[in-house]
Amino acid sequence: MKLKKIIDNLDGVVKVEGKTNLEITGIACDSKAVKPGYLFVALKGSRVNGADFIDDAIGRGACAIILDSRDKGIFKRGDTFIYAKDARLGLSQTSQAFFGDLSAKMRLIGITGTNGKTTITYLMESIFQSKGELAGVIGTVNYRFGRRLIPAVNTTPSSLELYSLLSGMHKEKIKNCIMEISSHSLEQARVETLQFDAAVFTNLTREHLDFHKNMDEYLNAKLKLFSKIKKGGAVVINIDDPASEKIIQEVKARGKAKIITYAIDREADIRAEDIKLSCNGLKFKLCKIDIESSLIGRHNIYNILAAAGAGLSLGMSLADIKKGVEALKGLPGRLESVGCGQRFSIYVDYAHTEDGLMNVLKSLRELKPARLITVFGCGGNRDRSKRPAMGKISTELSDIVFITSDNPRTEEPKDIINEITKGINPAKNNYIIEPDRFHAIKKAVLEAGSGDIVLVAGKGHETYQIFKDTTIPFDDREVVKRILKEAGLCLQSKIS
Repeated sequence: MKLKKIIDNLDGVVKVEGKTNLEITGIACDSKAVKPGYLFVALKGSRVNGADFIDDAIGRGACAIILDSRDKGIFKRGDTFIYAKDARLGLSQTSQAFFGDLSAKMRLIGITGTNGKTTITYLMESIFQSKGELAGVIGTVNYRFGRRLIPAVNTTPSSLELYSLLSGMHKEKIKNCIMEISSHSLEQARVETLQFDAAVFTNLTREHLDFHKNMDEYLNAKLKLFSKIKKGGAVVINIDDPASEKIIQEVKARGKAKIITYAIDREADIRAEDIKLSCNGLKFKLCKIDIESSLIGRHNIYNILAAAGAGLSLGMSLADIKKGVEALKGLPGRLESVGCGQRFSIYVDYAHTEDGLMNVLKSLRELKPARLITVFGCGGNRDRSKRPAMGKISTELSDIVFITSDNPRTEEPKDIINEITKGINPAKNNYIIEPDRFHAIKKAVLEAGSGDIVLVAGKGHETYQIFKDTTIPFDDREVVKRILKEAGLCLQSKIS
């Protein structure tokens, strides 16, 4: 593709230095990925500036560079330099020009909100499969389509990787893509040039305030998704959440999309009734249709309602939705049952926000365990404001809490734990501090007795633990299985 065609697709070009009739053979925003004939886009991140790697990119064969107009370093000459007001937007528009307008050729379903996004993608995928339709998924656990399964680095990858994934789906004749849309991706223009057939809003609770500074900024980031709806598309909104009012106002003001509401507590287009919860799953009526699911907890009813709303907006029948929902038997690290027949239950869950932890603990409380034992920590170098709140919630809703490390990153685990304990009622003495996550899980498992439930929260599907200077293999599920086996607690010969 000619560079001039890419430049014609860019907004906010301040200046172009060099030839524009060059043939571009690929795009990269990592200098190590550059090959001869590539266009290198220098992005400014929180830790490094891509402009510092321009000379390396040129050395590897880059023939053109897009960079922020504020970066005026002295670089190797002989290449074409395109100075843009916003290099991130430039990457999104460059990707669209290079790969084509893929959202016009596919059906895209975007899901945003603090909690529930991953579960909804699995539900939607199952609904499509039950209809005999192929669907790709881009989300927190992985990116998958056809026979490809790619470990996820970010919930929503860079615009360049997004277009590469969508292009791969399109080439395999996959016409549907279900995508988790993070607030970071909306702020950083990763989905700026995509248009969605349906967008889902789940809820808004405290999260990422290290990035957004306050809840208003966080909500405003989420609102950006609802400006990217195709004409005739739909927005599916949880109206039990207070933030829904502002989203509905925003969608109505734009006038392009139809609104489908869902709820448990309020009247809505889609509402769950006659709810029955148990340790085996849940049952409820959806528009007079009986729904049964092996998923556990009230919060998963919201996730099913969201998936149903998106499905209906795409022309699916209630029969299709019921079949797909009931076909999904579980998903990685979301109240995932782990065990080998021991006399108590153990669940591993990704809950890492105060609302997420509260939802999971309340769901497990509804199962009426003899005792509820919780293991959790908070991640380092992330929103510190949620730490005391999670300490408070965990000790109020659990019988025993083991406070430990999550991914400490560059912070000291004991400092994180101290911030967690600041939120705990001084009258509470039902928590134990054990900074070593393996030993915390072991103590919780060995503490458990018949009829108890153990929740290991925070990391879910993750298979690693991040420390200051190293990342080690660590999978809560595998750790639990190892502890059960070594302690001789298994009543089955085979661990599930």
